[in-house]
Amino acid sequence: MSQADQRKFLQTLIDELDSTKVEAYRRAKADKQHHNFTMSRGSVRKGLRDYLKKEKVDKKDIDSILGNTDKDVKAFIKAVKTECARLASRDSTVKAVLGANTAARIAYTFEVKNGKSRYDKIGGTDGVYSKKLKILGIAFEKECKKQVKTKDLLQLSHAEFAGIIESAVSDAIDKAVASQAAIGRAEAKRFLRGRGIDLRVVRDTKTDQMNVELASGVDNTKDNKVAKARLAGMRKALLKAMNQLNKEGRLLNLPGSDSFKQLKKKKLLNAVLDPFSTKKNIKVTPKHKIKHSKTTSKKNIKANDLILAKKFKKRRVKKSPTTRKLATTSSPLAMIAMINKELPKTVQDNMGAPALENITGRFARSVRATDVVQTPKGFPSIGYTYRRDPYQVFEDGSKGAWSDGHRDPRKLIDASIREIAVKMAIGRFYTRRV
Repeated sequence: MSQADQRKFLQTLIDELDSTKVEAYRRAKADKQHHNFTMSRGSVRKGLRDYLKKEKVDKKDIDSILGNTDKDVKAFIKAVKTECARLASRDSTVKAVLGANTAARIAYTFEVKNGKSRYDKIGGTDGVYSKKLKILGIAFEKECKKQVKTKDLLQLSHAEFAGIIESAVSDAIDKAVASQAAIGRAEAKRFLRGRGIDLRVVRDTKTDQMNVELASGVDNTKDNKVAKARLAGMRKALLKAMNQLNKEGRLLNLPGSDSFKQLKKKKLLNAVLDPFSTKKNIKVTPKHKIKHSKTTSKKNIKANDLILAKKFKKRRVKKSPTTRKLATTSSPLAMIAMINKELPKTVQDNMGAPALENITGRFARSVRATDVVQTPKGFPSIGYTYRRDPYQVFEDGSKGAWSDGHRDPRKLIDASIREIAVKMAIGRFYTRRV
């Protein structure tokens, strides 16, 4: 892989991840995409409660204030629902989600329309809820006996799986990959992960839809700070990589070719293990594949390395990691422990469109294996669970408008467990949600 390709890749990412570029991306592209808008009585009450907690109001007073403003919250939801219905009656791009609207919940879609901002149509100055929120804010102020900014109570936030910064980063990676021919998207993500970059800031979806909800202003502010911190950390790591490239002339650890150190190590290991590969009753780890870049010349192992290899031939070969894992996984409890050790991270790494997408990590952290039982034919059946509220609505066949075969959590978890099982050398098995 040439220095020019590496430089183009890094420089494009650095340029595109500037904060001003991200904001420009939002106004020029993200805000104009198809938007799915939701709000509920529960999310509104949570926003009010979070604000009171932040202001360190006593719990008894919080309960009293929320109780006294509950009628205003219901009136607010009803007024917003009426406004959405009125807008939908004269604008065919605004539609109610069938079966998702109740007395305590609103769900509408705002389809793309003539390059206009759909985000502003929902939460802008003249958005469907903005003026109604001011009325709720006045009622809340009377109960709190203090002046309150409505943005501190509720904000139109990009729901989990659909953050603006995450989408901007994803587009930036696409541009960086397109800037040269040697590094693909998968290689780019492996490189970023190897640099210690938090890949939760990368959104894998290309659905051109944004999910927004009227939610806690306190939570949204925290989420924005976390996402911005991840973005800043990513850019800092890329600048460090560029400095290294300028000093060393090449980034040998950039995916696509092995570094000279890795080549030397793999060749030595192959030289040591090859003579034992044909011996009976001895298990040897798979031969280490060596990837050569176009600019890497093939070199023979040095004489000292060959001497070292001959020296090691006489030594007893230890059991491979795979052999040790087979022994460990013969115990159901050990199998569950080993799966759970890797399951959250594996699920998180596998998340991405058209499946569920990762933003906060809450779903991935909730997934765990619970038990292993034997089927009538003698195969392991691994039971698992995950946080049903709110993710079960995405299961294929569940009631409601969110049911989606692509985003079914069961498919994602099954694939993740099978990925771990390959490393553990588990043969045929089944999975089931418990």
